[in-house]
Amino acid sequence: MGINNVTKSFSLWGGALGIGSALILVPPAMAQDTTLEELRAQMAEMQRQIERLEREQQADRERLAAAERAPANVVTGGDMPGSFKLPGTDTSVLIGGYVKLDAIYDLDQDLGDTLFADGIDATDEDSDTSFRAHARQSRLYLKTSTPTFLGDATTHIEGDFFGGGGNEVFSNSRGFRLRHAYGEVAGFLAGQTWSNFMHFTAYPTTVDFDGPVGVSFIRQAQVRYTLPVGPGNLSFAAENPESTGFPGSRDTAPDVTARYHWTGDQAAVETAALVRRLETDDAAASSDDSTIGYGLMLAGSIDVTNSTTLMAGAIYGDGVGRYLYTANGVDDGSDSIGAAFIDADGELDTIEAYGFNVAATQQWTDKFSSVLSFGQVRGDRPEDLFPTSTRKLQSIHFGHFYQWTDPVMLMFEVSHAQKEIQSRDEEGNTRLQFAAQYNF
Repeated sequence: MGINNVTKSFSLWGGALGIGSALILVPPAMAQDTTLEELRAQMAEMQRQIERLEREQQADRERLAAAERAPANVVTGGDMPGSFKLPGTDTSVLIGGYVKLDAIYDLDQDLGDTLFADGIDATDEDSDTSFRAHARQSRLYLKTSTPTFLGDATTHIEGDFFGGGGNEVFSNSRGFRLRHAYGEVAGFLAGQTWSNFMHFTAYPTTVDFDGPVGVSFIRQAQVRYTLPVGPGNLSFAAENPESTGFPGSRDTAPDVTARYHWTGDQAAVETAALVRRLETDDAAASSDDSTIGYGLMLAGSIDVTNSTTLMAGAIYGDGVGRYLYTANGVDDGSDSIGAAFIDADGELDTIEAYGFNVAATQQWTDKFSSVLSFGQVRGDRPEDLFPTSTRKLQSIHFGHFYQWTDPVMLMFEVSHAQKEIQSRDEEGNTRLQFAAQYNF
């Protein structure tokens, strides 16, 4: 509609001014008091509004026409940042990961690609330096999100190259392994991911792939349900049992876990409980014996300042076994702490164990930060039956992280791990580690 049409439809004595479908009533008193300049200004403003509406309508018509001309398999932006939609669907897909190089120098014992404290030979007093470099931590993940009447249905598949196979002699090939593979909708999760009996508020970042001892560190298949309760979230899970640490172990029921997590403006707290059934059919046992194991966890973190965070966590259990890193244990019960053992009477006895860790993170600048962490785990077995099994493990990490550019992180860490066996023999290893990580 042009300015002439607007002028014709305007009535000075209370008529109606029609603009499209809108109707503006102008009282006679207002018309009498309104000066000619004011009327002209109002007419000009209405004209600008009309032209703006016409431009928007034209843009809508052009977008509609373009959509009608576009092929059905066109790729568009997804609902998650950095994602795209699968053509012809509402599913958003996000692909990401990183490439990481680790260069390692051990001062005392060659522990391999990670600072695995339980791998220390507590009877070896010699100091043998060693150097190695690898890219096994390089990671790839794929995430999806699809809207449903229950909310967004999400999936997560992730892997790295810490699988088996490969060596330095034959081109350093490494096997790709599964880390995460799960789906979630409306609080219901099914698949493989971090155990529900694991704390994240007190899990510090380390350059070393394994991280500190004394934490709960485990991924496994599970079914989990999470619901809001009070100011936080409560979750329950039935998880893959996988008993280790004693001969003849047999899994007959899932491990059951419960966890409560609360996050505030400057602090976070979480607590969890674990109940599991341990059973053996080993010939050394007096019968097919079974027992019940359990574990308790409490952890938290607090932002002391805008740049400083303190965190701490503790785990205690009887038969907690592999949920307490690195008290994994092996099937014959001769090495690590484990969950249980067969005593001299042929009975299956659980092993009491505990672990803790503390850490501090400091953000020095926008690009540079440091993390200092310490952890310890301990479990007691009868020394007369297991004189060489692990009694105590501890580690300390002092790492530094520099964000060179947005996708590139440079890292350096000094770490030390110590192992003590039941006979009280102990040894340690100090490690220097440099890493470069390229995110995508």
